[in-house]
This record gives sequence, C-alpha cells and structure tokens, in this order.
Amino acid sequence: MSCLFLLLLIPAANPVVAQVNDADTIEVREDSTRIHTPEGALRRAAMIPGWGQYYNRQYYKIPFVWAGIGGMVAFAYYLNEQYLLYRHAYQYKAYQERVDSGRINENPKAHYKGEYDRVAARYGEISSGPLRDQRDLFRRNRDLSYFGIGIVYGLTILDAYVSAHLMDFDVGEDLTLQVKPAGSGVQAAVRLNF
Repeated sequence: MSCLFLLLLIPAANPVVAQVNDADTIEVREDSTRIHTPEGALRRAAMIPGWGQYYNRQYYKIPFVWAGIGGMVAFAYYLNEQYLLYRHAYQYKAYQERVDSGRINENPKAHYKGEYDRVAARYGEISSGPLRDQRDLFRRNRDLSYFGIGIVYGLTILDAYVSAHLMDFDVGEDLTLQVKPAGSGVQAAVRLNF
C-alpha cells in the first residue's frame, strides 16, 4: 500500500536538480522545464485510470474517467449477482423437477431453495426452462460488460494520448468560420490568415 502511495506522489513532485559548486556546498534548485511526452501520458493512463489526464493537467476529466469505469464495474457486478441468483434458482428447480417426476430420490441442490424462492416471489412458480434462459441472458450481458470495461478503459488511455499530442497545438485567433444566409440557402465560409 505504501509503494502505491509513493508511486502516486512521484508525478506530483517537481523535479529537483542538484549542482555541486564547491567541495562543501550543494546548490539545489527547482527545474522549471518539464518534459511532457505523449508516451508518458500513455504509460501513466495505462497504469492507473485518470493518471494520464492528471499528467496532461486536464483535472476536470478525472471524475469522468472514474465514473465511466466505476459505472461499468458496478453494472458488471449487478449482472453477475443476477446471473448467480438465476443459476442457483435454475439448478434447484431442474433437480426438483427430477425429484417430482421420480427420476431421482433427493435434490442435491436443495440448499439453493432460497434463491428459487426469491425469484418465485417476483414472478410466481417458474419451471426450469425460463430460469435457464434468464441465467444465460445475464451471463451473456455480464460477459459483454467486462468487454465494455476494457473499451472504456482503452478510450481513457486514448484520450490521454491524443490530448498530450494536442497540448502544443496552436489554435490562434486567425481562424474564423462565418455562416451567412444566402439566396439559395445557407452559405459557410472559412477564412485562414497566414
């Protein structure tokens, strides 16, 4: 835990340069030139979500990064809980139908009766077929949400990388876009001053 804390402090610290003037004196000055690279933003964003945005000094994006990834993780957790509920209810009901038909003597999944009762309280008595279908649907959506987490994480990494490339992009006052009504509709004109 303390190693992670130190890793978080490293980019926040300003670089310090030490110079030896005499044999007895060391002058320490703060270096104001910071090398900012897109690769640095890429590495940081890949290590910890939001660190690339912090490195680019785009602090307003960090809550969106965390909310996006956190929302996807919470959704995947919810879908996993529903999948487990329906899986256990299906297992109980499938074996119970075999017990009721006389094919087996006792239900080996009788300890899942509580999960089946929770589902049955919502929808009434259900056979094993619809429970199996719901279980498969929740499993599919859960697996897709894991893929979604990777997509959101990849987009935050891409955002940090592209934003680092565009940090020194000059958007001057010489670029204008004018939209004017014309006799045959709307006319757009772009003017560039060099």
